[in-house]
Amino acid sequence: MAEKRCVVAICHNLPYVLRETTQSLMALGWSNRVAEACQAHGFSQIAHAWYFRSPLVSCLRDAAVMDARAAGFSHLLFLDADMIFPDNVLIRMLRHTDQGIVSGLYVQKQAPYRPIALRDGVDKGGVMWYQHDTGPFDGPLRPQQVVGMGCTLIPLSVFDAIGPRPWFEYKPDADGWPMVSEDVPFCQRADAAGIGIWLDPTVRCGHCVTDIKTDLHWTRYERSIAASAEAGAAMTVRVTDLRHESLGDAAGR
Repeated sequence: MAEKRCVVAICHNLPYVLRETTQSLMALGWSNRVAEACQAHGFSQIAHAWYFRSPLVSCLRDAAVMDARAAGFSHLLFLDADMIFPDNVLIRMLRHTDQGIVSGLYVQKQAPYRPIALRDGVDKGGVMWYQHDTGPFDGPLRPQQVVGMGCTLIPLSVFDAIGPRPWFEYKPDADGWPMVSEDVPFCQRADAAGIGIWLDPTVRCGHCVTDIKTDLHWTRYERSIAASAEAGAAMTVRVTDLRHESLGDAAGR
């Protein structure tokens, strides 16, 4: 059996790191939690690395993949620096080493706080439109077509399967407009290669600046979803050009 080694790549292209995120990253890196995750899932090493020397997070992700491959790691766990994680995120995410691509559950930064987990894609004139997963978020892994990279475990073998870099890029759509998110083209390539993409709804993360940090905050999230839906149903908007809205929906942001 090949040796299992994971690098935790913390990608950060913002001018600051929030206090809550700093505390969260420090807590999950404590040596006892690293040792516990290694022992539980048969990893010989879990290393941490920050990536911050580019304004484009796509470049940071590609750099993390190249470093991990060069150093002989078997898995890559992306944890973004605008997130807040459960203290036991390592042991809970690394149990999915044989599942393909697996993301924790987190939502958009702004209302209506839709989960960044997309499925049921439909090709509309060369642009894929997806539906945000609406749950239920209380059971086993849920299949997806696109997930965000904010808390996502990826076997390094995935990058061999989907072809050469860039693996993460802001790829133009059929009209030449850039996609909002670099993780959509990556997931599309993985999906086309037959690689499973999953959501673990039990690993619930915060996405700054939302107030959704732990299970204790999930009730607040569910209430905000309901309130946003009610407000949207009561509001009429006249729009002459839906291009930007469609791009946002396509990218899950």
